[in-house]
Amino acid sequence: MLIYLIALLSGGLYAFAWPNFINEGFFFLSPIALMGMVMVLERLTKTRSRVLAVLLHQTGFNLIGFYWVPGTLEEFGGLPPGASHLVSLFLAPVLNPAWWGWLVWLSYRNRLPGVLHWTKGMHAFFGAVFLTAIEVILPQQFPVYAGHLWMHFSEWLTLASVGGVALYSFFTWWFVLGLAPLLQRHPPAKSALIACSAFVGLHFVLPSWQITPEKKSLNIRVVQANVGNFLKIQSENGDDGAVEDVVTRYQRLTLKEEPQNLDLIIWPETAYPFSMSTPQIKAGVDTPPTIFRDLIARTGAEILIGGYDHDERNPWGDHFETEYNAAFLFGSQGELKEVYRKHILIPFGETMPFGPLNRTLSKMLPAVSFFAAGSATPTFITKSGASFTTPICYEILQSPFVAKLLNEAPVLPDFIVNLTNDSWYGKTAEPRQHLFLAKWRALEFRRPIVRSTNTGITTVIYPDGRVGRQLFTGEQDVLDFNLELPAKAEHTFYQRFGMLPLLGLWGLLAIAFILSWWLKIRPSKGHATLQRL
Repeated sequence: MLIYLIALLSGGLYAFAWPNFINEGFFFLSPIALMGMVMVLERLTKTRSRVLAVLLHQTGFNLIGFYWVPGTLEEFGGLPPGASHLVSLFLAPVLNPAWWGWLVWLSYRNRLPGVLHWTKGMHAFFGAVFLTAIEVILPQQFPVYAGHLWMHFSEWLTLASVGGVALYSFFTWWFVLGLAPLLQRHPPAKSALIACSAFVGLHFVLPSWQITPEKKSLNIRVVQANVGNFLKIQSENGDDGAVEDVVTRYQRLTLKEEPQNLDLIIWPETAYPFSMSTPQIKAGVDTPPTIFRDLIARTGAEILIGGYDHDERNPWGDHFETEYNAAFLFGSQGELKEVYRKHILIPFGETMPFGPLNRTLSKMLPAVSFFAAGSATPTFITKSGASFTTPICYEILQSPFVAKLLNEAPVLPDFIVNLTNDSWYGKTAEPRQHLFLAKWRALEFRRPIVRSTNTGITTVIYPDGRVGRQLFTGEQDVLDFNLELPAKAEHTFYQRFGMLPLLGLWGLLAIAFILSWWLKIRPSKGHATLQRL
């Protein structure tokens, strides 16, 4: 029973390395928890026992790291407390898929030719490659990579723009697997410790990221009106009092202290409660809402807002995929300049994961949203010439997708705006976890990220991972700042080549290990041949 208790506790410890209900996380708990779980799975020999251990580890991680899920299901899903916790537990097995991959590794490792268990060093290296590959390949709505915990040292992570978070996951797993033999009173894998020490040391030698002397800047105001989900839903359903409350909040904050010299004003995800139809606006059949034209006239700034865009191919009364979750940019003359429609929809929140059955389900589940998914990758260009792209909500957590938005944009964006609605989760750790993971995109693509939220946390993330002033959960205020940008946007190595640099590193190291092994066994083979003669 002790071995299973260790599996459960290791999951909880791992969750405490992330932002949690106590603080921003204890980084040192990460390798301890991971090594503990590696030891558990090495000591258990039966597949059934290993599966149970992984389930317990995932449950511990879920109970501590995602404790906010049951409360959300109760408040907005109407589930009773017992049922909400049960549904939350069903999510546990999919939170960290690397461990399921590790079970496969352990099952087949000893069945293969002696290639993969020649030495502790080779076992640690190839195991780290396998675990990192599992993290990258298997999709996760809320990604959990071993390398994410390096974000506690964000200002040092200069290699993120070369290999992304996967590079840091690989060295984390390599270090953990290299040290794991110590738990069984065996010497560690020296190659893993040397390589990981060199990797850490490299960060002290490489220069930190600096903005070029030739730069441009943008005066930005981000509005956080603290519109909770109940008020938000009431306004979207047409309740006059709720509509007036929501619109008044955004108007008042947008015009706070008679703003001057603003270039861009930003409202968060789905802030505007009424649907618009961009095809009709662009065709001149309809005009942008009066509220935006009035605010633009009074501030002289352009306005980016999150809202709903009607799909012109479907009737207004249809409940199924007639609306897009979208971002609209209105120019200095009140005109609609550009729109982005969200691509990645959240299962059970914005759609259902049942493909062709969704149409039928939309008639049976009127309370569930069935959004249409966008496909275009536009660039928003301000009147001053600065450009940006707008991944919405959890899209910012998907590194390949953000790279796609940047690479496929007609004009290479200077910065990123992330419109988000975290009001579902209240004053829990979720908004801080969301922000924590979003920082990786700033490092990987060396672009600032302006984070605009309904209820918090609104802030700006700089290209070196630093975070500016924050509007925390529950605050109702504006965030004003001057955003400095390089004169010309550039691709990072990771943006241009993705996983290729890491794959190249793996290939070179694999060749080195195999050559080293081959050189060691050749003399013994020759000696054995002489003995037979």
